[in-house]
Amino acid sequence: MPIAKCLFWSLPVLLTIMGQGDNPIFAASCRENWDSPRERLSPREPAARPHLADYDAELRRKDGRVDADAMVRRLKELGVTTYYWLICHAATDWDDLKVFLPKAAKAGIEVWVYLVPPSESAPSPGMPHCEPFRLDYVRWGEEIARLSLAHPNLTAWVIDDFYANRRFFTPAYVGEMRTKSRAINPRLAFLPLMYFPEISEKFVKDYRPVIDGAVVAYLQDREEIDRTWAMLNDASIPPVSELSCPAVTPTRAGDYVMASQSAKVLPAERYQLSFLERDGYTGPTTGYHYKQLLVDGGVVWEEDAAGGPSGWQRVSVDVTRQVRGKTNISLAFRLLEKKGVGNFPLQWRIKQLRGQNLQLAADLSEPQNWKASHRGPLETEFGASPKPGRRRFHIPFISMTAAQPVEFRLRHGDPASPERIAQQLRISLEAWRAAKCEGVVTYCLDKRPQSPEFPLVRKLFAEFAGSGP
Repeated sequence: MPIAKCLFWSLPVLLTIMGQGDNPIFAASCRENWDSPRERLSPREPAARPHLADYDAELRRKDGRVDADAMVRRLKELGVTTYYWLICHAATDWDDLKVFLPKAAKAGIEVWVYLVPPSESAPSPGMPHCEPFRLDYVRWGEEIARLSLAHPNLTAWVIDDFYANRRFFTPAYVGEMRTKSRAINPRLAFLPLMYFPEISEKFVKDYRPVIDGAVVAYLQDREEIDRTWAMLNDASIPPVSELSCPAVTPTRAGDYVMASQSAKVLPAERYQLSFLERDGYTGPTTGYHYKQLLVDGGVVWEEDAAGGPSGWQRVSVDVTRQVRGKTNISLAFRLLEKKGVGNFPLQWRIKQLRGQNLQLAADLSEPQNWKASHRGPLETEFGASPKPGRRRFHIPFISMTAAQPVEFRLRHGDPASPERIAQQLRISLEAWRAAKCEGVVTYCLDKRPQSPEFPLVRKLFAEFAGSGP
């Protein structure tokens, strides 16, 4: 693909242009030596239709089987080009997929098979077996590939919550899955479901050779999707003003990560610090992660990460008492563990630091000029140098947005209204139009006739269908 712009192509078109030998669509995009002219696509090649997709929330008959005809009608009305078929809810899902595929093909709809990981399947407590191949993902890959030969509109498969299950899905195992499925159909693509905070240099290094792209959920803002694009395109990545606790990482009480900076005190009667902050966690679990602002080592503001809104919040703190009579001070942002955790990821982002009558040595747009310190496994990019990009590879990704009110509320807080759901979807669509992702998929959009979200999503898909990169 062209280095300056990441166009989205449908699987058949990409394979025709890129595919040589047994390389599937996304594998060709992930190869190294991007500077070689043979690795690029001409911008004059004809563009294919956009990847506007929907996932799950299938319509079922009274007998529990998927209503394939109703699904096709509703998906056509929605205006999607691809549907992600989840195999999880019933033991008949695999058989119903075989009924759905030819009907979807006649309607011009591509299909991606979507599997759940071991953490969402028996023998995990309360989870069903995913039939018929259960936890044998090598077999799943082989059988999906065989099915795709009979139904060419089956073009990819996805595994949910991939990175949280990475001890099972090791690079070696994923490589075996993909190799054996490609031996049957070289054009079948494999993508893990990731979350935006999980996209890291380590993920790229470990898994780039064995995946064909990624589906990434659930963006908070445009800045997050742009940063993910840079990470997956080996582009320049400036450090971000963030303090974090990684997933699947045990901590102890007293562990912390901190970013410090100095400020000159100007003659005045009143002093104030203000900043925008966001941690994205709206759940009820309290007493673990605490966000703090310190002046000369003393806490002047503190807040539990639990609860609260998910978007950016303005914080203003009067620090007159702590500053008066001094010529210089140190200030610091600290993420502190008041109780240890086993698996409680958090990303605390800070920006737009302002000091009233305080002259900051560096603001939050220059995190590389801050001093970082920590105890325990908490992480930060404060103090790190910008990472120059070499543009050696391109990993395509699809942005997944929450269209189900319950999931939206979990990810973005209240109100989980149709209007807010549509607003969040628009961010992903605008990023796709700007060539910062390869497509968009809605999570669990209610497709029943009375759905209040469906008309707004349909309207957005129609608006963007003819205006992509």
